[in-house]
Amino acid sequence: MTHSSVAWQYHTQTKYAPETLGQGQDIDWDHPPAQFKHYPGAPQTPLLPYHPLEKLRNEEDAAQRLNDPDSPLSLPRLSRLLYFTNGITAIARSAEGEHFFRAAPSAGALYPTELYLLVRRHLDLADGVYNYNVRNHALIEVYPKGLGPSGDELFERLSAACLNHRAVRDADAALVATAVYWRSAWRYGPRAFRRCMLDTGHVLGNLDLAVPRQGLCTFAVGGCVDDEVADLLAIPHGQEGVIGVFPLHSHDAFERVRRGTAALASSPLKLEDARGEDPLRRLHEATCIRREDLAAIRAAAGVDAGADYKISQKHEFRAGVKLSPSGADLAADLEHTILRRRSTRQLSGEGLTLRELSDVMAFAYRPDLVSPEDALPRYFDSGMLETFVVVHDVQGMEPGVYYLAPRQLELRLVKHGVFRGETHHIALGQDLARDAACVMFHTADLTSALERYGNRAYRYLHLDAGHIGQRVNLAAIRLGLGVSGIGGFFDDAVNQLLDVPERELCVYITCLGRPG
Repeated sequence: MTHSSVAWQYHTQTKYAPETLGQGQDIDWDHPPAQFKHYPGAPQTPLLPYHPLEKLRNEEDAAQRLNDPDSPLSLPRLSRLLYFTNGITAIARSAEGEHFFRAAPSAGALYPTELYLLVRRHLDLADGVYNYNVRNHALIEVYPKGLGPSGDELFERLSAACLNHRAVRDADAALVATAVYWRSAWRYGPRAFRRCMLDTGHVLGNLDLAVPRQGLCTFAVGGCVDDEVADLLAIPHGQEGVIGVFPLHSHDAFERVRRGTAALASSPLKLEDARGEDPLRRLHEATCIRREDLAAIRAAAGVDAGADYKISQKHEFRAGVKLSPSGADLAADLEHTILRRRSTRQLSGEGLTLRELSDVMAFAYRPDLVSPEDALPRYFDSGMLETFVVVHDVQGMEPGVYYLAPRQLELRLVKHGVFRGETHHIALGQDLARDAACVMFHTADLTSALERYGNRAYRYLHLDAGHIGQRVNLAAIRLGLGVSGIGGFFDDAVNQLLDVPERELCVYITCLGRPG
């Protein structure tokens, strides 16, 4: 199936190679895409009065009275949740204008991810659909008063679009994540689909960590009829794509609503039936679920409870290094960590201790060691991902290529050698990959993933890789380390370095080390 699938064709078409890098993509530097959506004249509910940072609160607005200031979904809690998921954490002003730093990293600082809040029965918000306006930290009403779906009708339609997922059906609030493709395509061309999914995965990594700190729980619902959810949000089909639905519940509702499938396969679509010449648009359409095809879609059960910590038998007879984390909860100071988060621009080339690497890997891959079940990450199907670590300089470890067995928390040496030159080349000559203490390669067997989820697997792989990558980012920042994700690389060169077959693709790269 793979070589005749739209996802396989897209992946092949968007590979970077030394001989073709930079061809066919003209960037209009004078007209960058807008980072924020605008709804001229639309009513808005300011969240600044409840901003987590006291210095940014509007004292005059703060005087307004709330009908329900202490409920699980109160405006103060929603304000904190949205801010630490995708808010503006700093602004740098210069002669060229303003540069916004956000809670989650984005390739090229283009920030394609949008968040929408759907609510009913809220005492301080009218029923309806809201866009989270990041620039003003406010909720903007998407529909003019009286014209949009609201109340039970809104959630009946949302639940139907999510195939009556219990967590959606019983919710009074839900977040929907979307990706505005043009923002990333302006710079990255057709490869922007990958960037959009990774960037949205970063945002979801924040969301998963922020939700339990507000006394809430959530679930990843990736199986939805895309166009029906898009219609509810009033977004342009094909230009802004629905990524997932995340119902919000009080913490004590976890056991009641936890059951449900996180990921479903896309509608069957043959390569010859895909429409359009734009590879990104073709892939978007191919990854969608359509109502008329539901009978042919097979659910993948049991992936909604977090990561799949299966015992890995891959390279099991190789010499291994057992990781030994300290047991510290690196999410304990989450808000401060997010405020400090920046993508590292330069690494020093110095090494890490094995304990530091162990803590980062445990936080990213084995959160169950320190977190209760209701606070575990809500992936789509992270069991499809694998991780290789190219060690340059880690105390007590031989330089080389290692395979991570997450259940055993073991790194298995599969290839001896010093590979700083190779990782530098793979990362398009970015010094970060040469000067890192280690470089993580998040990979997947595309053939198996497509057999399970059809073309939609390509979404899930990149979303979950970005999600895991954000956990690596936050763990590293918490420990005072340097970290940076890399979404642009020579694809085939990764396979050569890791000695993996063509059917396995590199989804994402993360460089970890000491700041330069």
